[in-house]
Amino acid sequence: MIVDMALYQCLECGKCTASCPRRLTGKEYSPRLLAHKVIVEREDEAFIENAVWECLTCGMCRERCPSGVDFNRFILEMRTLLAEKKGLKGYRAHDGALHSWMRMMSSPDLMQNRLDWVDDSIQVASSGDVAFFTGCAPYFDIFFAGIEVDTLTIVRDSIRLLNFLDIKPFLLPNERCCGHDLLWTGDTENFEALCRQNYRSFKDAGVREIIVSCPECFHILGEHMPRIIPGFDLKVTLLLDLLQRELHKGGMAFRPFSRKVTFQDPCRLVRMIDRSSLLRELLGLIPEMKLVEMENSGRGALCCGNCGFINCDAYSKQIQVARLKEARATGADLLITACPKCMIHMTCTIRDKLRHGKIKMEIRDLVSVLADQIELFGG
Repeated sequence: MIVDMALYQCLECGKCTASCPRRLTGKEYSPRLLAHKVIVEREDEAFIENAVWECLTCGMCRERCPSGVDFNRFILEMRTLLAEKKGLKGYRAHDGALHSWMRMMSSPDLMQNRLDWVDDSIQVASSGDVAFFTGCAPYFDIFFAGIEVDTLTIVRDSIRLLNFLDIKPFLLPNERCCGHDLLWTGDTENFEALCRQNYRSFKDAGVREIIVSCPECFHILGEHMPRIIPGFDLKVTLLLDLLQRELHKGGMAFRPFSRKVTFQDPCRLVRMIDRSSLLRELLGLIPEMKLVEMENSGRGALCCGNCGFINCDAYSKQIQVARLKEARATGADLLITACPKCMIHMTCTIRDKLRHGKIKMEIRDLVSVLADQIELFGG
């Protein structure tokens, strides 16, 4: 297993540690030292068991590693092992409430009222072979009501874009969470249960293609679910990929958007599935919009400081503050991202009363900006 991840190819050069956001904000955590311990000092179980949960899985270490060590996969395998063998699941933010609702969704008898947000602004089908995967947005907005985050708007605007492309997607009434956060806390039993139930629900409904706008959902459905489901035969499409293809066909354009913006690159979308150029291509199609890159952007961008609602602490907050300061330094008045979790974490930090509004910025999702500006030629 370690061989597959190229861990033994580690040169102990320290580039991973030198680029780790946790380390750079003062946390005593070192990917290089963790790799060293697992290779030659496995008896130091206390160190290993603690360090495995400190990683953000942002992928920066893999990006900088000259030996190609797949550190994210290593962390995933180690967490799975520790969860299965010792029941360790790391520190989970918000007392593990989000992970609890994800485990609840793994129940085969669960019934939900998850479509009450659908209104006349969007058109959806009661059946069909193309479905849209909504993810946890309906639950996020309730859970994080205190910071007034609005991730359901991303879902509505995703469907608005599909409607513009003459697609009326089917919404699964009893869709489950994709299980991303359960996977990254090593809870493979409930994660796999979610995969099987979602797959069976889509198959029973006659769905052949699933369109996704959330990077985490796309990563799970497109990469991990096929590993769980023998004979997996659903097409998983990233909404932004679909939009790019349709725009290349012609007949569509964007209205001018006279604002100075900067962009927050989501880890799952940029370092894991390499869509950095796609994101900037789409932004570049909007007339009069001026994109000003932050000091760290693209594959080298700082993450939002949290993944899987595990590491939500003072060090995560420092990462978020640093990122928002970078955004403010560009002179932009709008921060665009493409991940609901980035929006949640950045919004939480902006609303921190101790910052006295010094890092306040408007945040919107790329899908929403595109949905508001898109039009037919001559329309």
